Amino acid sequence: MRRAMAEAEVGDDVFGEDPTVRQLEEETATVLGKEASLFVPSGCMGNEIAIGVHTRPGQAIFLDRFSHVVQVEARAVMEMLGCRFAVREGNRGRIAPEEVDAARAGTEDGTLGLLEVENTHNYASGSVYPAAVMDSLARAARRRGLPLHLDGARIWNASVATGATPAALAAGADSVMVCYSKGLGAPVGSAVLGTKAFIQEARGVRKMFGGAMRQAGIIAAGALHALRHHRERLIEDHARAKRLAEAFAATEGLAIDPGDIETNIVITSVKGPHERLPEFVRAVAAQGVLISPFGGPGRFRAVTHLDVDDAGIDRAIAAVRSAARSVLVP
Repeated sequence: MRRAMAEAEVGDDVFGEDPTVRQLEEETATVLGKEASLFVPSGCMGNEIAIGVHTRPGQAIFLDRFSHVVQVEARAVMEMLGCRFAVREGNRGRIAPEEVDAARAGTEDGTLGLLEVENTHNYASGSVYPAAVMDSLARAARRRGLPLHLDGARIWNASVATGATPAALAAGADSVMVCYSKGLGAPVGSAVLGTKAFIQEARGVRKMFGGAMRQAGIIAAGALHALRHHRERLIEDHARAKRLAEAFAATEGLAIDPGDIETNIVITSVKGPHERLPEFVRAVAAQGVLISPFGGPGRFRAVTHLDVDDAGIDRAIAAVRSAARSVLVP
């Protein structure tokens, strides 16, 4: 990947003249089955660009309350784009099509202007929407006259977990955001996809957010290498995440249902006083393993990726068990 980045042919992407960026955008659009895509610095910006194209100030977005857009991107969406959230409690982050049918067109949060879903769902331990459910959600959105935006930061994981292609998972979405810098292992970069007309408008919103780049082919080359070579291996991350979950479930002081782990995110709770979590995280870090407080009081997240091999999983299990014995067990 680093060799590809060092050797990348570059141009000025603001003027659409970077050949490596163009190649990445074209190949990503093909993989996702969309007309066009736009390279952006981050997944947050990609989501926010899509919202900026689809909505108008004062409109509300119908989505799960633990979606990344609500938990991380709310300030940009509300203060910069003028939108509000019509949130609901998902089933491990997932919205059912009948909930879209039943949603009121006008709420105290504004007139509905967009349906947003996340696949896989970060705050729900990487839960997956199967392709059939995505199709049903798309039909429900069309019945309501709502565009559907898919936060597909980890759509690659959803594809490997379900056996459906990324294009099948994204088929009904009017726009999609995908990340190259998570499971695929690129150092930076995401893309937002849709029709050619959508992407033309998205370029203007990207500039508004300060996301226009110049010789971006250097980082696009890393993303292109990841897209071409790192998707199929994600099944290894899923197997290692399951190992982590099973080991954590068997560790005194921790609580997790391994059956909830479908992809590469393992969110676990500490038993007893939640105030022990910071000390527990520090005790794990002291042994060279990093976990993050995440998703609510007393919960932490561990994520598997291509830089963590089987030996790394063994090391992580040992560190967590040792910290649990010293901090969590009376």
